[in-house]
Amino acid sequence: MNNLLKFVLHHIFTTPCDFSEKLNVDIKLNEEIRKQDFFSLETTEKKVEYLLSKLTINEKISLLSGEEMFAISGVDRFKLPRVWTTDASSGIRTYGKSTAFPVLLAMTASWNKDLILKVGEAIGEECLSKGISVLLGPGTNIYRIPTNGRNFEYMGEDPFLASELVVSYIQGLQKTGIIATVKHFVANNSEYKRHSTNVIVDERTLYEIYFPAFKAAVQKGKAKAVMSAYNLVNGVHCSENRELLTEVLRNKWKFDGIIISDWDSVYSTEGPLEAGLDIEMPEAKFYTTKRILNYLQKKHKDNNASSFIEIDSKVRNILKVFFAMGIYGRKKEKRNFESILKINNDIALEIARESIVLLKNDGNCLPINMMKKQNIAVLGRNAFKTPTSGGGSCYVHVSNPKSIFEALVELAPNINFIPIKTSKDKIANKYQQQIKAADKVIICTGFTEWEESETFDRPWEFVQNQSKLINKVAELNKKIIVVVNAGGGFETESWINSAEAIIHSFYLGQNAAIPVAEVILGKVNPSGKLPFTMAKRWEDFSTVANYSEDFLNQKIKHLKQNTKEKKRFFVSTTMHYKEGIFIGYRHFDTHEIEPQFPFGHGLSYTSFNCEKLTLNKKTFKGNETIEVKLKVKNTGNREGKVVVQAYIRDIDSSLIRPFKELKGFVKITLRSREEKEIQFNFNKEHLQYYDPQLHQWKVEEGTFELLIGFSSRDIRVSERFEYKE
Repeated sequence: MNNLLKFVLHHIFTTPCDFSEKLNVDIKLNEEIRKQDFFSLETTEKKVEYLLSKLTINEKISLLSGEEMFAISGVDRFKLPRVWTTDASSGIRTYGKSTAFPVLLAMTASWNKDLILKVGEAIGEECLSKGISVLLGPGTNIYRIPTNGRNFEYMGEDPFLASELVVSYIQGLQKTGIIATVKHFVANNSEYKRHSTNVIVDERTLYEIYFPAFKAAVQKGKAKAVMSAYNLVNGVHCSENRELLTEVLRNKWKFDGIIISDWDSVYSTEGPLEAGLDIEMPEAKFYTTKRILNYLQKKHKDNNASSFIEIDSKVRNILKVFFAMGIYGRKKEKRNFESILKINNDIALEIARESIVLLKNDGNCLPINMMKKQNIAVLGRNAFKTPTSGGGSCYVHVSNPKSIFEALVELAPNINFIPIKTSKDKIANKYQQQIKAADKVIICTGFTEWEESETFDRPWEFVQNQSKLINKVAELNKKIIVVVNAGGGFETESWINSAEAIIHSFYLGQNAAIPVAEVILGKVNPSGKLPFTMAKRWEDFSTVANYSEDFLNQKIKHLKQNTKEKKRFFVSTTMHYKEGIFIGYRHFDTHEIEPQFPFGHGLSYTSFNCEKLTLNKKTFKGNETIEVKLKVKNTGNREGKVVVQAYIRDIDSSLIRPFKELKGFVKITLRSREEKEIQFNFNKEHLQYYDPQLHQWKVEEGTFELLIGFSSRDIRVSERFEYKE
């Protein structure tokens, strides 16, 4: 991608805007709506049906689209205000000052449901303070390929992990009265030609891998909005895919909220209307009054009242949600916003600390003794300007964030941190001498919002010869600590032997540098666990064979919408998900491929063990539950947090299944030498697979194995049990 194009995209997605003035007009309208006769009606249903009986067809159609880029249209005659939306999962963008939380993939690496619920609630409080009603997140597309430009916005490779955590996020957010918009439904697993990529994926793979987090979001999390994706699925754009929006989302999962398009992802009028799309964003291009009336007149030549039933159903969805969530008529409460920002900064810092993953720590290179006087060289492209987020609609502006170098200097005044300037992999002679003489070297590298962003996929290898830089530094000094900012996995095989310690710090928001420095200096004991698998070789990923070879050479060109509507589907590339359900650790573990770092991996400055696994029954039937208990002990010398992971293996399956699948996890804190008993409960839902012949979930009688440990490859205890119908 050329630099000019990168600059334009970066400017569009990361330049802070402020819609506050326009939003205040709608807050005043919300005060007036309470004076309307319909507002005194006692139930949401009565309010909705009253308005449906009074609104004209033109007014109804006006509710089905957006305006002002981030507002869902209102109706002036009834003083229904515009309803304001905002990006995204890491905080509020484009409305002035707000908290920049860690990116969602980093939060997922915490494996902490309680903390993620707190983040959702914190973002909701900021939305309330600004008069915003709809958050355009969380994102829950599955991590299929490590180079997807938006992986950092999502929740990793495992559908169970994503399902558990997305529910917590939504519950926290919607507790405040803010609507969660789960996105992007579905199979938007790379940014490469996202408007025109046709994803060919089989039914079982959809139901086992790409559907579960969305299903959990709407059924358990009770999300009130779902956003359709840009891409096509099996030949039909998601925004007009009736199988997805109506047959699955509405009919099978009983979703009763709003279905909203991604921005500029509507390509016709007829298709989305008939598929079940409620709102076109960011403005009416195909959901215009003229186009919809023409469609209705063509479809219903008699032009009677029944012609408008399909419009009424969409308006009903919108009104019902806005009334039920208290959005229409909501007063803007006086809040101490600075106090909210202070509280939320603490929450953002808390989850950032738990999100950092210590990948490698040979010879206990870390932590560095912060009380000992020593010389430590610091270099790398992210050492003196540390990125806070990936780019795109998830980017929340941070004013003057600390760098890792600044945070280290501030936290450890006894240590002499030496700044080393480099140019790509070039090191001047005077700096080489300083590196040689240093007690240790910290190299901060990885990506930034310039290379990892919405609209394009990023490289697998580090940019600007940073891998070569690591190896060159290793020739001068063996005591190397590498800190990586990235929204997923990256190439390590060419330089991993040059590093004694490796930290994956993702993008940690406005506190990006502080928790990294705290981990390096031992003030924080790392407890993050990888929510994806890191491979030794690019070719080791099952998905690489089914991914475009020229993904880095694409020309970013916005898909021209066909305003004549003669051709609905714009296909420039087809992506076959031939790997099926075997992505991530399901692929590596089943096919016995050694990963660089396995799913669920993450080191600590202490050690843990688990033992005394007991099941309350060795055979269970039907709707019974197995209670599993075990003891977990901190066997080290300092307090730490550990994620205990429970996997289940189907030994007797008649249909090929992954070797094991995550079906439970819990994060606990243990003092040195402390032991706790934890419990998992499993039922037949944890044993099932999707049968494409029967088009339903199925559990077979037979033998299963429970495997519990600290990663998909670090299993400490196991036990077999039987299931009978």
